Amino acid sequence: MTLILVFMAALGYLIGCIPTAWIALRMSTGQNVTDEGTGNVGAMNVYEVSGKRTLGILVFVGDALKGMAAVLVARAMHDDWFAATAFCVVGCLLGHNYNLFLRGRGGRGLATATGAFAVLNPAVVVIWCVMYLTGYYVIRRNVHVGAVAGTIGVAVLFASTPESILRDSTLQPLYQPGQMRMLLLACSIVIFARHIRPMQALFRQLREEEASESNSE
Repeated sequence: MTLILVFMAALGYLIGCIPTAWIALRMSTGQNVTDEGTGNVGAMNVYEVSGKRTLGILVFVGDALKGMAAVLVARAMHDDWFAATAFCVVGCLLGHNYNLFLRGRGGRGLATATGAFAVLNPAVVVIWCVMYLTGYYVIRRNVHVGAVAGTIGVAVLFASTPESILRDSTLQPLYQPGQMRMLLLACSIVIFARHIRPMQALFRQLREEEASESNSE
């Protein structure tokens, strides 16, 4: 059983390592996405570097398809074993965020997680979007603030969601609802870890703005 879970995690990791953003930008402009802009291997950086919204959308879709593939492959192999799917999804996120073939560089996992939960539990995607918008418009109009709010909000909310709702909203047999909670927590940690630096940069900016205002007074 343990070997199967390790295999599913490794398989998911390899799926996640498909460098959608790197391939798209290289084919479009010849640039290396890890050396441009923020260096993030994701849709937003591709869009900002290339200036092509369509290219950014294509990268987002490609990354989402990796998450979907992780779920569908695991489901095809172990349809009634949710733990196998969970390990494959987490592995896929780790592969996307920390790509061995890009020397550990990667994206932030939002598109990949969106694709995975779209075919695993769509309610997660809907609630994440609501929490993202809440964080973005209520706390501060910053995409990273919104992403962190959505990620933390989903993990906290589903931690207290009744087991019957977890079972009914999951599109795969879920005999132990705690496994869904653990999956959401693991995914949230992986995604949050890749948002630490942007949040640190935001806090530095806020401190500089406060210092500037104090000096002007």
